[in-house]
Amino acid sequence: MTKHLCSLLFLMIPSVYSSAAVGDFFTDISHAYLPGQVKEIIAGDTILPIVEVDAHTPLPLGTAIIISELSPAGLTMGQGDLLAEKLAEKGWNVVISPFEQPLHNDAQTTSQVEGENSPAQSDDVMTTSTDIHPRSNQLTQHLDFDDTKNKLSMQLNALNNYLQERQGYRLVIAQGMLAASFLSLASTQPALHPDTFVAISPFWPDSTINDLVVDNIAQSDFPILDLAVGNYSKWASSTAAQRRVSAKNALKLHYRQVEISGSPLVFSIKSEQESSYIHTLTNTTIGWTRHLGW
Repeated sequence: MTKHLCSLLFLMIPSVYSSAAVGDFFTDISHAYLPGQVKEIIAGDTILPIVEVDAHTPLPLGTAIIISELSPAGLTMGQGDLLAEKLAEKGWNVVISPFEQPLHNDAQTTSQVEGENSPAQSDDVMTTSTDIHPRSNQLTQHLDFDDTKNKLSMQLNALNNYLQERQGYRLVIAQGMLAASFLSLASTQPALHPDTFVAISPFWPDSTINDLVVDNIAQSDFPILDLAVGNYSKWASSTAAQRRVSAKNALKLHYRQVEISGSPLVFSIKSEQESSYIHTLTNTTIGWTRHLGW
C-alpha cells in the first residue's frame, strides 16, 4: 500500500508544479506566511523567496539552509518550518529556501500546441511529440536533471552571496531529487561545499543518474549525513547499501548512514503539528553535528 502511495505521489508531481507555475512563485510562497515573513534574494533575473528563523541561543552555531519544495513528495514548506524551529532551538540560524522544479517539457508542450493550430505541421513532428512508451518512467517525461541542477546552482550561489557575511558553520539539508541534484552540483562546484550536508534519501528516477549518487557521496570532500527513510522511494532504497559500502571503501572520513522510520509524505504546504518524522530528523541531525564537534 505504501509503495502504491509513493508511486501515486510521484506521478502527481508534474501537476503540482504546473499548478504552482500558473502564478508567481514568490507571491504563492508569500501567501502562505504572515506579511513581512518572506524575504527575497536575486538569482539572475529571478526574485526568489526565503524565510529566515533566528537561533534561540545567544551564540549561534552557524546557518542551516533547508531546501524545500511545493511537492508533497519532497521536504515541504510546512516540514521546513517545523525543522527550522527545532534547529533554531539548538542554536542554528535557519534559512528556508523553496525551490520551484523546472518542467522539462514546457517548451515542447508549447510548440506542440502551436503546431496543432498550424496547417504546416508535419506527420514526423506529431509522431515525435506523442510517441511515449507506455511503461516509460512518468517523472523523466517532465523533469530534467540538467535543468534542475542549473536552476539549483543559481539559487545556491545567490544564497551564498546573501549569507557571505554570516559567521559559523554552514549546514545544507535537502531531500529526494534535490539531494541528488545538490550532490552532483557539489562534485563540480567547490564553492557550493557546505561544512556538512544532510542528504535525506537522495535519488533521481533514472537508473544511470541514480547510480551517480553513490559515487558523488563516496568522492565528496565534505561530511555527509545520509538519512535512509524507509518506504519513501524505491530509487533511494535501491542505492542505500551501495552508498554506505562505497563511502567506506573510499575511506570517506566523515560519513554516517542512519535508517529512520516515519512518513515524510504530507499534503499541506503548512504543517501545524510536529510529526515523529521531523522529531527524528532533527535529533539525528543534531547528533551528527555534535559528532563533528560543533
